[in-house]
Amino acid sequence: MSQQTRSTEERLVSLLLTLRNTSAGLSAEELVAGVPGYASSGPATNPDSARRKFERDKDTLRELGIEVTTTGRPEEPRYRIDEEDYALPALHLSAEQAACLSLAASAWRGGDLPATAKRALTKLRAVSEGPTGSSSTGLPALTADLSGDEIPEALVAAVDERRLVTFDYVSARSGSTRARTVEPHHLRLADGAWYLDAVEPSAVHDTNSTRGSEEPEGTAVRLLTFRLARIAGQVIVHGHPGAFTRLPASTPPRRRALLAVLPGRALGLRLAGAHLDPEPDPQTDLPAHLKGRDLISVEYEDPFSFAGTVAALGDSAVVLAPSSLREAVLAHLRGAAALTTSEGN
Repeated sequence: MSQQTRSTEERLVSLLLTLRNTSAGLSAEELVAGVPGYASSGPATNPDSARRKFERDKDTLRELGIEVTTTGRPEEPRYRIDEEDYALPALHLSAEQAACLSLAASAWRGGDLPATAKRALTKLRAVSEGPTGSSSTGLPALTADLSGDEIPEALVAAVDERRLVTFDYVSARSGSTRARTVEPHHLRLADGAWYLDAVEPSAVHDTNSTRGSEEPEGTAVRLLTFRLARIAGQVIVHGHPGAFTRLPASTPPRRRALLAVLPGRALGLRLAGAHLDPEPDPQTDLPAHLKGRDLISVEYEDPFSFAGTVAALGDSAVVLAPSSLREAVLAHLRGAAALTTSEGN
């Protein structure tokens, strides 16, 4: 934001506050003299220029829907803003609307979001709906890296220039780390995380890749998917520009999970999925020990990451299908239990 733009915004806010805090109204001369941004800063300041600036700002406030009331004699008008014309009606947001606001706010990185905007977001969340018996703190933490801050600059350049890269990658299956050398073809955002679609120069199938055995059999050259959050250390770029021909971007397969969720829990999954009615379809009848839960259907792309998301909910969400996802969630929970046991010893 330029200094000139910032000064204009600050001047408008100062004018707005001044007009709201006068009951008798203020003349144009009083406003020009008293509001920061209008007052003469030296003998070279043109009073007519300051007056024209005030007239433009007054019109801007009216364009924003803020009624500036004029009182007094026509030749000596006085200006003020009546509170009833300015105050908004009582505001009430649904949980979904508040979550959307949180997601929009996450597009601004923490240091760029002004303090006033942060306070406004906090107030909006305070008037939003929460699950029954809980507060708005139950809203999901939507922190998608929409601006791409987690993407290494070297990787962005390598994708653009079509150069090979080498990085250490942590396997989602085994947890082991080893160096990978790939042709970086595409960067994309999915389910709140950044991924690299790449090809190994040797085109040899590797069971440590993110997709592993889920890649189609018999494919000579295929895109492997790497989650950027699992890249450890620096990305090293080498080779000459134009080292490979970029494959067309493809839409990764998405899977559908069937979950039984406790009422008022797992709001993030509810927002991402669809609520199902088990009554019309006998096949979706819930087991006796899950009666009273809500049945939701959610699409996901990365099985390992989604399993971690469900596992983090504990007994609030139970996977009914597919069985591979249920086993992955159990593996997460067993791993967490093992860590807890070892720490206790």
